[in-house]
Amino acid sequence: MRGSASARVSLWGIAGAALLASCAAAAQPADAPQIGQVSRDSVWVPTPERVIRRMLQMADTTPDDLVVDLGSGDGRIPIHAARHFGARAIGVELEENLIRLAVEAARAQGVAERVRFVRQDLFEFDLGSATVVALYISPGVMTRLAPRLRALKPGTRVVSHFFTLGEWEPDESIRVDDRTAHLWVVPADVRGTWTLRTGDDVLSVTVEQVRQRITLRGQRAGRAVPVIGARLRGTEIGFGAFDPDGSVRHYRGRIEGARMSGDSDGPGAAPGPWSATRD
Repeated sequence: MRGSASARVSLWGIAGAALLASCAAAAQPADAPQIGQVSRDSVWVPTPERVIRRMLQMADTTPDDLVVDLGSGDGRIPIHAARHFGARAIGVELEENLIRLAVEAARAQGVAERVRFVRQDLFEFDLGSATVVALYISPGVMTRLAPRLRALKPGTRVVSHFFTLGEWEPDESIRVDDRTAHLWVVPADVRGTWTLRTGDDVLSVTVEQVRQRITLRGQRAGRAVPVIGARLRGTEIGFGAFDPDGSVRHYRGRIEGARMSGDSDGPGAAPGPWSATRD
């Protein structure tokens, strides 16, 4: 008798569990998002939270930034940018079911006022106001986007989970939980010859540039002056050159169109401001 009763209870438990699972499945919308869901340009696979955090840290994200995530999926990157970095954020996504999920998540996490989601082709979205662009999309799409990203305002940061931008080498790459993330900072155009002034000293500097890679050649009063350690990161530039007395001077500055300016110092070189204009 006990055995029979126990068996009946077990059978009812199994039947009840199956009924609940069936009801739960029926409650899901027919178009509920599924990992691996195929869109026009990509497949939806979410980026882990730890990777998102490091991507946004690499980009030096602040409350002053507008983060645009191209192919935003369930919205986790824009939501993380708003919730943990105080940034404004926009997710650009084609799939309506993913946008619904993202909007609900932003509301649930209390950042709906700082995040919005746009149903639009990522190739058509205007990136002119973005200061940080986030990506986790296919290599083919990355290659097609690369020229457009390079044309953004100098200093704009581009971060990607896993995939790169072809010949445009990253400024920085990291590993997080066996995953890779990359950062590019859109470089200012500094090609040409510049007249650099530090106090009474005048130095002519010619810059050759391939994306963020730069080579500088100096000349003072008709004589060649070595320029060393040149580096460019967005609108920030640094290099070293020799003063007329032979001491090494280190230059650090910012680029604003056809002008540069900043501070300089070095062993045996008196600290002082410098400026340069493009000839």
